[in-house]
Amino acid sequence: MAASSQSGAVLYEGGRLIAGDGSAAIERSAFIVQNGTFLRVGRQGELEPPPGATRVDLAGKTVMPAMIDVHTHLGYRRGATFRAENFTRENLVDQLNRFASFGIAAVASAGTDRGDLTFRLRDEPDRGVLVRTALRGLAPPDAGPAPPMRDAAYGVSSDEEARKDVRELAARRVDFVKIWVDDRNGTVPKLSPALYRTIIDEAHTHNLRAFAHIATLADAKDLLRSGIDGFLHPVRDQEVDEELLG
Repeated sequence: MAASSQSGAVLYEGGRLIAGDGSAAIERSAFIVQNGTFLRVGRQGELEPPPGATRVDLAGKTVMPAMIDVHTHLGYRRGATFRAENFTRENLVDQLNRFASFGIAAVASAGTDRGDLTFRLRDEPDRGVLVRTALRGLAPPDAGPAPPMRDAAYGVSSDEEARKDVRELAARRVDFVKIWVDDRNGTVPKLSPALYRTIIDEAHTHNLRAFAHIATLADAKDLLRSGIDGFLHPVRDQEVDEELLG
């Protein structure tokens, strides 16, 4: 699709338009964009473009709002492999380009980054995909994300360690804080309520939101009572109930 000029109007016509507001898709649509703003939307042949507007034929294409992926682990997947050695700038850029090609305009890397590569990509102008990152999440030692990502997280055993790690994340200007509250079917220690309450409190002190990887309904409820801002997995051990939904 041709990009609109910031100084002129563009009439896009002929494509299928999904507005994203719950209304029915418009077949053979037309819409006018000027200076990055949608001016009018309708059907092909119904809109009169401003004088000098560029026309772009979208026949056979679908236009819809960009998607957002709030739970990614960037850098590890390359082809059929999933490993720490894949965490390179080349692979990260390739993955972001793939996201963009599928209509995903923003991604959040959920606590398994290595080094400062993701920060650099976040802060580069005209990246094409908005990048947000938690950098390193927090979990008990050697008990956070699944291998080969496990060593990327902070291992915390005390309130002092938890607050120190969150302060370090805040100083590095992460976009959110990620924690793991999951014993992975009894195979690893679970982050204790005392520790995740400390992490949530310290995150909020620095105006950072905290999000949790969870598995059980009981943990989800206690995390909500403790002030967690959101979850990056659904409850998986039983049906959610009215108390959680309320």
